[in-house]
Amino acid sequence: MAEDSKRDPKLIFVTMPLLDLSAEREFPGNVYLCLHHKMIRYRNKGDSLDLAAFNKLVYNHVRYVFIEDADRAAFKAWVGEAEASDATELSTAPPEAKEIVEAVATQRRAMMDIFESPKDDKAVKQAVEVSKKLVTEFLRKPFAVNNISALQKHSKGCVDHSVNVSVLSVFLGLRMGYTHQIILENLALGGLFHDVGKMLVEAKDDSMLGDDDPAMQQHPKLGAELLDKSREIANEVRMIVAQHHEFLDGSGFPAKLKGLAVYDLARLVAIANIYDNLISQSNAPTLKECQIEAVDRIEADYADKLDAKKLEKVVKILRYSFL
Repeated sequence: MAEDSKRDPKLIFVTMPLLDLSAEREFPGNVYLCLHHKMIRYRNKGDSLDLAAFNKLVYNHVRYVFIEDADRAAFKAWVGEAEASDATELSTAPPEAKEIVEAVATQRRAMMDIFESPKDDKAVKQAVEVSKKLVTEFLRKPFAVNNISALQKHSKGCVDHSVNVSVLSVFLGLRMGYTHQIILENLALGGLFHDVGKMLVEAKDDSMLGDDDPAMQQHPKLGAELLDKSREIANEVRMIVAQHHEFLDGSGFPAKLKGLAVYDLARLVAIANIYDNLISQSNAPTLKECQIEAVDRIEADYADKLDAKKLEKVVKILRYSFL
């Protein structure tokens, strides 16, 4: 961060939404922040922004950056190039991955339903957008595309649910004060891959098996073992996958873990997983009513099984953000 704009009073600035800044792409002009009523040059033309720097801006509640009016057309074209890159990625994707890439590039997946109408609160809306952005970036990675494509062949509904849980886990993490980039990435990947073991369950028709079936109860363990083969997956992500059905009272599966034996982030993904499942199982006529029913049920039926402090915070966040 270098000089301020007082050195050149002729500059005219226009706003640009923070979320329009693409990671790891060189800026076509200077980017500024407004600090203490002064324009401070944050990045020079030719610089780029990595995810860590992007998230630092998010955590400091920066919603807009500023660019020089003379660079407006260049930045508009720059944003358009990112969209064109998505289209190219789609056209060159292998057949088995094309549906996933298309869903990511167009952001039309069912995950958007849960987050389509957050309350008119800037912080909530930004947390939703940041969560979507982080998960979307991971869905572009080859190791994610390969695993999700395989899961897609097994069950499209399972993929939709996995993306829901991933976005919701990151959103809840942000709203609960988890600000470290690594933690948010682990939540995103843990949510995204939490059910990947279901495609390894041996059964004639495993799509008909419920969570009370002994074979299906092995899917967290199978998923964690599958991810052991990937160097890109952190051990914390494997722990989330392995433990997302464990309950603090020892009644969960597959290892019947109790209390502190259940990994902290796995406790949060477990809540997100149950919440999304309750919404999909609801027969309520509207999304809002499904959400209300899901919050009421998770509070009433799982209070003794889930992390009480986290559940209390999650319920407050969901009620405030969406209901």
